[in-house]
Amino acid sequence: MADSYERPSWDEYFLEVAHAIAKRATCDRGRSGCVIAKNKQLLVTGYVGAPAGLPHCDDLGHQMKTVVHEDGRETQHCVRTVHAEQNAICQAAKLGVAIDGATLYCRMTPCRTCAMLIINCGIVRVVCEKRYHAGQESEDMFRSVGIELVYRSGEIQTYLDQTG
Repeated sequence: MADSYERPSWDEYFLEVAHAIAKRATCDRGRSGCVIAKNKQLLVTGYVGAPAGLPHCDDLGHQMKTVVHEDGRETQHCVRTVHAEQNAICQAAKLGVAIDGATLYCRMTPCRTCAMLIINCGIVRVVCEKRYHAGQESEDMFRSVGIELVYRSGEIQTYLDQTG
């Protein structure tokens, strides 16, 4: 008898779609994709890349900025790109797709800015493949407002030229 097939869960399914979307990403530091779904239906997607009409990291290289944190720690961030979560939310707005009450699927814990956008658009659940090394603030915000945060792995996401 052949091995039995096991259908993926909805979370596994939408994370796999996010992986496919990530193949369009144009920043090699964090090629990530995002899916927003509701009632088991895919609503919108987004991937990391420069704003429409502007050059991409893959074309010009990274636009790095140093961020100095309250504790004196410095981290490097590429600011040329719009995050996958931000692009998915923008697509929903551009297309008139309501995402209130939806679930967002992404590669790692959303950054602080993405977390604030997620909160304000009414997303109720966030499913991440891995943790972000600096994601505690986002986790705290989600907990404070009652957004369910699910990790498929406890592993911390690493990426090219990660510091801090």
